[in-house]
Amino acid sequence: MTNLKTLGVGLALGAAAWASTAHAQGVGGITPSTDNPPTRQGTRGATFLHLLVGARNSAMAGAVGGTVSGPEAWLVNPAGAASSEGFSAAGGRQNLYGDLGINQNYAAISLPLVGGVVGFSLNSLNSGDITRTSATSPNGDATRGGTFSWTSLAVTGGYARRLTDRLTVGGQMKYIQEGITDANTSWFAFDAGTQFQTGIYGLVIGGALKNVGGAARAQGPLIEQTVSSNAFSFGNQTVNLRTVDTDLPTEFQFSVGENLLGNAESLLGGSTGKHSLNAELAVNDAVDLATQVAVGAEYGFRNVLFLRGGKRFFNDQRQTGSTGSYGLAGGFGIRLPVAQRSLKFDYSYTSLGDLKNIQVFSLQFTR
Repeated sequence: MTNLKTLGVGLALGAAAWASTAHAQGVGGITPSTDNPPTRQGTRGATFLHLLVGARNSAMAGAVGGTVSGPEAWLVNPAGAASSEGFSAAGGRQNLYGDLGINQNYAAISLPLVGGVVGFSLNSLNSGDITRTSATSPNGDATRGGTFSWTSLAVTGGYARRLTDRLTVGGQMKYIQEGITDANTSWFAFDAGTQFQTGIYGLVIGGALKNVGGAARAQGPLIEQTVSSNAFSFGNQTVNLRTVDTDLPTEFQFSVGENLLGNAESLLGGSTGKHSLNAELAVNDAVDLATQVAVGAEYGFRNVLFLRGGKRFFNDQRQTGSTGSYGLAGGFGIRLPVAQRSLKFDYSYTSLGDLKNIQVFSLQFTR
């Protein structure tokens, strides 16, 4: 009982000291003010879902919701997957933030079935090796494994369909998991999206509601703890540490695109079979981020070579001290005919100031 009493006093003193500090500094150690208002950043789990996926998507700063098509649409706006006319597959690798060793891999497939298109996707992020430390071994604790890594994963299964010659809709269920070995959190969610070609001078509209689901809390052996006491007859007991429910980063994306050149409805002229030009504006509103605006454009030559560029405006303090190039993106794509199908290779580069850059390499095989 003496040991338990000593532990209780220690915890009480620690809590009092923390409360005093928190009261003086505010949440996170910073007192909110007019110049530094509170935000909801960092209040949701699975925030890797906010990362742009796909080289075309990244090169246009995320302004592709109205024009994205093929299997990559499952990772952006599921309605765009309705364009697949045969078995299609896409995959890629994203190297995040310079040489930090953080990478993201994704893959998606689409197959026309039951009057529409059925598809699946996988989106995985890995932190790379992180040195495991402890209070007694701050430079590395080899006795507990040496290193560990953080992994985030999202797996989806969905259906998309063309309702009219201009309107497509799509939806998908999503399983999400993230954490470290023996301690992770899992959610179930759904996405829904639509694309509409207005027929008015090449104007297209897209919208997607993503990551809609309930809250969940961390589970696993690392969350468990064995409590022993000679003062009680039941002996050793395994209990779970107290964790809190974490919500998903629900977001809504709205896009307005314009086909400036390339087909009969284009604003600047009909199809010549040689040049195409598209531009798009996107607004992203998430529960844990400031409203973000993105603009992007894509030029195509003979439907073989594509040049892309875009800019995302984050509307928060992450740009403080950075140049105007923060959030600026660009890239290119090559499309080659292979066995009556198309093989596409895309590359993108995004500048993120102190976070260095994001480079994305994508392959897509479509009909």
